[in-house]
Amino acid sequence: MQPSIIQALGIIDCAILKWKSHHSFEVLQAPSNWVTKLISDAQEGSKVEIDNTSAFLSDFLVDALDFWKLHSEGQVHSGIWTEVIGDENLHLEAIAACSDNQCYLVINNVEDTYRKQQETLQLARELLISNDKVIEQHDYMHERLRSVMLSHDMADKHHIPIREAIQYASMGVIITDQLFNVLEANPSSYSAFELDADLSDQLPINILMELLGKQYPEKERIFETASAWTGELYWHAPPNFHKWLQLSIQPVRDENAALKNWIFTLSDTTRVKYLLQTNEDLSLHDALTKLPNRQYFWQTLDQTVSMSTPFYVMYFDVNNFKSINELHGHLTGDQMLVKIAQRLKALIPAGDFLARIGADEFALIHFYENDQKTDFKAFLDETVELVEMIQSASTEPYYTNKNRRCDLALKIGVSNYPTDASSVEELMKYADLALHHAKQEDADPVQFYSLDLKIASERRLILEEALTRAIEREQFELYIQPIYNLDTNEIVKAEALLRWHISENEMVSPEVFIPIAEQNGQIVTIGRWVISEVCKLLAKLDVDGIHVPISLNLSPRQISDRHLFEFIHNSVTKNKVSAGLLELEITEGVLVDNHDKVRKLLQELREMGVTVAIDDFGTGYSSLSYLKYLPIDSLKIDQSFVFDLAKNSDDQAIVLAVIAMAKSLKLGVVAEGIETDLQKQFLKQHDCLIGQGFLLSKPLKVSDFIALARPQ
Repeated sequence: MQPSIIQALGIIDCAILKWKSHHSFEVLQAPSNWVTKLISDAQEGSKVEIDNTSAFLSDFLVDALDFWKLHSEGQVHSGIWTEVIGDENLHLEAIAACSDNQCYLVINNVEDTYRKQQETLQLARELLISNDKVIEQHDYMHERLRSVMLSHDMADKHHIPIREAIQYASMGVIITDQLFNVLEANPSSYSAFELDADLSDQLPINILMELLGKQYPEKERIFETASAWTGELYWHAPPNFHKWLQLSIQPVRDENAALKNWIFTLSDTTRVKYLLQTNEDLSLHDALTKLPNRQYFWQTLDQTVSMSTPFYVMYFDVNNFKSINELHGHLTGDQMLVKIAQRLKALIPAGDFLARIGADEFALIHFYENDQKTDFKAFLDETVELVEMIQSASTEPYYTNKNRRCDLALKIGVSNYPTDASSVEELMKYADLALHHAKQEDADPVQFYSLDLKIASERRLILEEALTRAIEREQFELYIQPIYNLDTNEIVKAEALLRWHISENEMVSPEVFIPIAEQNGQIVTIGRWVISEVCKLLAKLDVDGIHVPISLNLSPRQISDRHLFEFIHNSVTKNKVSAGLLELEITEGVLVDNHDKVRKLLQELREMGVTVAIDDFGTGYSSLSYLKYLPIDSLKIDQSFVFDLAKNSDDQAIVLAVIAMAKSLKLGVVAEGIETDLQKQFLKQHDCLIGQGFLLSKPLKVSDFIALARPQ
């Protein structure tokens, strides 16, 4: 081979062989000792047979022979493979080349290239881990600022504690009011965009908003719903500046759950992106799951739209993923993401395009197999079947390397081209809207975009906005449902229930507004209002000579409120009521998901004298070990088991088991949802003597309850 050819091929440490026939070659160059380990008798000028020398090399020769027979100029590359010879690992690449009607096989020792590539990959992995730390720093900064801002007036632009909290932060921090007017912006937020805070007329917030609008179609939803958000932005300022920025957005609400401020934090992650892009594969693929990344997905989606062939976009969100990171650590979280990706790849058709587009978000472009003659009804039916199969499979548990169970079901939003939208931005916007609806409590985990869904979403936004002002406008009202001794028909306790009069003529059901409040965090403020009102009511009942315990529900979000116990204690003390007359109802799910936090809270409440009941008992978890070591006073049998109690033997068996369990553990037991005499008689017959339901009394206005419960 001519030196010019060798130079053109970029050959350094290699063996060069001229092809003679089939597997017969003439050795032109074999300068290194590794060559003879791979091909015995490979001396310059010798003739060798390459047959079963290396399984990988033999496979490559199949393609090489086809190429050589064409005698066309050019090269065919094998890609890097590892050859194990004795105790030595060789990292090799084979090249089939043609020049001047001569055919050559080049076996290149690419140890240096391989090592550099692995170093790049390792550094990229380390930087991705450091990127997780960046996100943790963002979360910490948000929490710190939220606590400062809730206790001080942000209207004072020179407020010292907040300025000190952000002035010297290495990450950019911008604080605005609810209308995005900037109240504080630290020097790092300006330097992120190469701006001088003292001289520039540009504001970092304006650049961020412009980038968000161009790069994320979900921007509108983020701000309309006042949602927390984290993602990456690409900023380019010709001719010299371009950066990747990690941006986190966090809303801040006041004590009445009204939107008060926005916190924006940003960090420069350009180095991570640069190192990823030093490898062509990594620039378009997620380093963790090996799936195409967000950039690759958008490119493919754009190309797919240009083909004008119908397809579906599916947007997946991993439910409960954040808690996995918190409970088991980020390493386990990464392992779960890999397993989720593997499960998805095994389920989707071969021609579909799956990508990881966010921390716990995946997206899929689903193509119709028969694109020659599109049957839209068949395509829809097939898509529904696929998406339901994916969602169903996702409900199967995952297990960590330590065999700990993780439940990570998917929520899925779906949009269609061209029925729903004809542009990339709108397709993703509508898939995101469908996903947002799927993530609502009690909603179907699979949602297809529709006009009805859009209307429902707009209705939800109206309710969410109105909910922030419900306390201020005095639209909430407590209703009280008596709980009776089924034997004596005496009122032994009662349950406080919340009603919302959104207008003079309209009442919104708790089944509608409680999930909204739970999701956006307003439930903490609403829950405090309920606790305060119940304590006021207990004080009023005491004056009227009514000494009936009143129970109220605590939601999962309330349990996470670190000031909950302090608020309950202050409310009881302020109203001078007996703590023993206050009962808190908690679901099994709260007990299991927040075990350590709940145990500490319940122990404090027990010491104070407050009692605790498990609401909707038996509906969620088979593991009842918490009953042994948590301070619980009673169990409430869920109404779903009482409904068919008179004729359903399975429900009868469950109710009897709960009664027996409560008795053996010395716990009280209350039956919910009693609506017929047959249900009541069954419960009495089997020693469940405490119950509530429409047969006994519907929820009553406070005045009506007082009239009913007042001693005669």
